[in-house]
Amino acid sequence: MRQETKEMLVTAQEKTRELFKDRKLEEAAACIRQAIEEMEKDPPVSEDEECICFDFKTAMEEVIYRQEEKPKKKVRLAEAPVSNAYLISGSIAMELKDYATALKRLEQAMDWNPINPEIAFEYAEVVKRMGSVDQFLELTRRIFPHIYSPSQLAHAYRNVGYYFEKKDMWSEAVGAFMFSLGYETVPTIQQELMAIAKEKGDQAKAPALADFEEICKANDIPFGPDPELVGLAISHGMFFLKEKDGLRGEYFLRIAHGLTKDPKIAELLQAMEQQKKEAEEASEE
Repeated sequence: MRQETKEMLVTAQEKTRELFKDRKLEEAAACIRQAIEEMEKDPPVSEDEECICFDFKTAMEEVIYRQEEKPKKKVRLAEAPVSNAYLISGSIAMELKDYATALKRLEQAMDWNPINPEIAFEYAEVVKRMGSVDQFLELTRRIFPHIYSPSQLAHAYRNVGYYFEKKDMWSEAVGAFMFSLGYETVPTIQQELMAIAKEKGDQAKAPALADFEEICKANDIPFGPDPELVGLAISHGMFFLKEKDGLRGEYFLRIAHGLTKDPKIAELLQAMEQQKKEAEEASEE
């Protein structure tokens, strides 16, 4: 990708966000659409016999992809916010209730980044707004193996809570919403829980944690973070620590700790922080 094309893409996304913030949706849609059309004339990277191209947002996303797909070709990164352009375009189309365009744009975003949970959540949201609550839940189920932050996990359980609400499964919905709050505090969910309690009373008793785990099993919903992903983050963190690459080691271990709050990982991270502090103090002497 020529540098000017990359800069155009970044500038267009910033302008689109401002238009969206001001609720100038038609202008925002036109702005990002023009940028995408220009980008497609001069794509950031091209696939060939040796390489496949993606726009992963984080190192963890690339690690997940490699673990799942075990690509035989080299992975070449776009180094430009390509998938985000399609994501923004899809989100605006959804707000305009142009669901066909929204789905198309989000599918294009997933072509560039098949791992990113934000894109997958937005796709599920379009399906929800189209009225297919069962498909909404199924799409949410598929996101769990790619979730690598507490806020993403909270989002997934908010989706689960919405599904239970639509099925008039009020105790289950309360359980899902409360479980989500353990990963991220969202005032609207706290308000929703109060409204459910007021309206449904005994129908919406909060289940015990063990009971909610059984609810998840009965509905084929994962309970907590994906164990394989957590293991992947830990193994990569420990590998980089052994390679004396503390920065990358800490990155992966913080992902694992964020999802699990494992005290052993917390102790290791604290020890790393102490070592960094001591090294900085020594260099100042």
